[in-house]
Amino acid sequence: MSSHDLTVAVYGLIGLAGLGLELLAWSGRTRVPRLGDVLADVMRTRSGRVGVVAGWAWLGLHFFVR
Repeated sequence: MSSHDLTVAVYGLIGLAGLGLELLAWSGRTRVPRLGDVLADVMRTRSGRVGVVAGWAWLGLHFFVR
């Protein structure tokens, strides 16, 4: 297994953990906020919007360039 394969596997596990948290939030049995609620809170400030755009650009640069 190469380091690239390991990196992709770790990011996949992080994505699955995020999906699990989102499903847990939608169940209503916990105080975990939904992703949309978190993004709505972040997008209320200019620095939050800049951070979201910078994160989106970083993600696109690293995953979609090839």
